Amino acid sequence: MKIVKIVFITMCLLTIQSNVNAQKVGIRAGLNISNVSGAEGDTKPLTGFHLGVFKEITIVPELFFLQPELQYSMQGDQVGDTKRSIGYINIPVLAKVYIIKTISLEAGPQIGFKINDNFEGDTGDDIKTFDTAFVGGLGYNFPMGLSLNARYALGLSEIVKDSGLKNQVIQLGAAFKF
Repeated sequence: MKIVKIVFITMCLLTIQSNVNAQKVGIRAGLNISNVSGAEGDTKPLTGFHLGVFKEITIVPELFFLQPELQYSMQGDQVGDTKRSIGYINIPVLAKVYIIKTISLEAGPQIGFKINDNFEGDTGDDIKTFDTAFVGGLGYNFPMGLSLNARYALGLSEIVKDSGLKNQVIQLGAAFKF
């Protein structure tokens, strides 16, 4: 029931309409470098991608914004030559502060829903379908709506039942606001 409430509130934020003219929608995409904390043995980062949409909602003009997003994100790790990946639909809801007109900081919670995976063996059957994380990042904003950003997502919940494994993702990307 708690998950349903979180998803409902997030979806409301994505569709909320305000009288403020400074709202912008956009697309974002980029590179993921992910790993899994708590893994035994020698794991290597997995290179993947993220792709999504967002809406920037003005709270305090030119300073503070709320930015809900909807994105696909490929995450996981690599053990030896075996790549273990999980595809998520992630919904981060970020508070975004413009330090100066071109530099912004963002942070907030993220929920994710597993839509596919390629874990082999018994572990694959125990992968949880829901993931939570805390996201923090920095953006450089060019004129005309283009921005470059770097983020770190720290997993808060186990991705495999009773394993202690949690996602860690570095996202490097670009976004364009319309």
